[in-house]
Amino acid sequence: MRIAVFVENALGSGGAFQQTLSMIQALQSLPGYAVVAMSPVAENIERLHDRGIEAHLYADGAWTRFFDTLSGLAPRSEKVMHQVRRLGFRRLGQNLDSHLEELKIDIAFFNARSTTPIRLTRHPYVFTVWDLCHRDHPEFPEVFADREFERREQILKAVLPKAFAVIADSDRGAEKIALWYAVDRARIHVIPFLPSVGVRAYAAGKGTSTQQAVRVKYGLPENYIFYPAQMWPHKNHLYLFEGMAELKSRYGILVGAALSGGDKGNLNYLQSCAQRLGIADQVFFLGFVDDGEIPALYAGAKALVMPSYFGPTNLPPLEAALLGCPVIYADQPTFRTQMQDAALYCDLTDPSSLAEHLRSVLQDPSIVKHLKKAGHAMAEQLDEDKSTQKLKSIFDAYALKQRRWKAQEEGRP
Repeated sequence: MRIAVFVENALGSGGAFQQTLSMIQALQSLPGYAVVAMSPVAENIERLHDRGIEAHLYADGAWTRFFDTLSGLAPRSEKVMHQVRRLGFRRLGQNLDSHLEELKIDIAFFNARSTTPIRLTRHPYVFTVWDLCHRDHPEFPEVFADREFERREQILKAVLPKAFAVIADSDRGAEKIALWYAVDRARIHVIPFLPSVGVRAYAAGKGTSTQQAVRVKYGLPENYIFYPAQMWPHKNHLYLFEGMAELKSRYGILVGAALSGGDKGNLNYLQSCAQRLGIADQVFFLGFVDDGEIPALYAGAKALVMPSYFGPTNLPPLEAALLGCPVIYADQPTFRTQMQDAALYCDLTDPSSLAEHLRSVLQDPSIVKHLKKAGHAMAEQLDEDKSTQKLKSIFDAYALKQRRWKAQEEGRP
């Protein structure tokens, strides 16, 4: 069976791109399945080819997208388009389906929030929901401004009921999908985040960069904390700055902060905040960082600090734990469930809470030793094979049903 995995996030989108690569790698290991990546981003195609992944660019222009989507949102229009196709416009309203048929695709797999499944009229799909934070925290501008909340709701309500299977990152996430979007719980499969391919390679001694190399390249001090996150308000970089300022004023301790991730409209504000708090010379905005450098930044950091509001789980704490980097996380119930005793938890209403944790990881070797030990123990429980087998069970179930109307390649009726 041939599976089309849609890679709709650009390389610089961070965790979403990395999780898609992990899913592709898992599917490639399954006997009897072929994986074809589909992307509207030309840069992705080259990068996927470099990793030995078959990848194809698909048309995502405004008119193509409009006509493909029209029949999905307005099914009655399909009769009209059917008549127009008979006049010679054979791909009208079915451009993406036609492309997938040319590639002999059986089922599509979406690993990020997307309207693309609405374009499909002849291919079933599996859909992933990593978060529902527009519901959890609708006050943040990135999920309420410019009708973003409504857009997300429209996507989920349109694509989830038709999905052959839905993937969630946690039991709590699965419960919310079932409750808020009336999806049968039996169709929702929990597959937790896995550290990125690059981080796992680094942990296995196959890294492409070093701690010294990234410190020199980015001019980082020996003592720095790391936070890989796009510059969104919900990532809560300001809290990190306030904690660093508290650490400096109360204890006279200076620590650098290496911040990787693109500007999502909040960078200038964050720079002004760092200046106002008197820590501008301690903050290093790295911008987009190559995949190969991220593991080395974790490994060289005194701690990963992640005061994000959004969940229910996140990828960086898992990656940090795998690489022996102590984790300081926001104190939220789902984050505690995710990391248990492998993290220190800070009160997002009180920056002094973060300052105390920073002082601990900088000055108390026993706490660092405990966090590293607990992190390694937790990382050992991350079962890549188990995640792969869960994916296999989803696609095996579809293959079984598909035989009701389509003969398999090996000739079974």
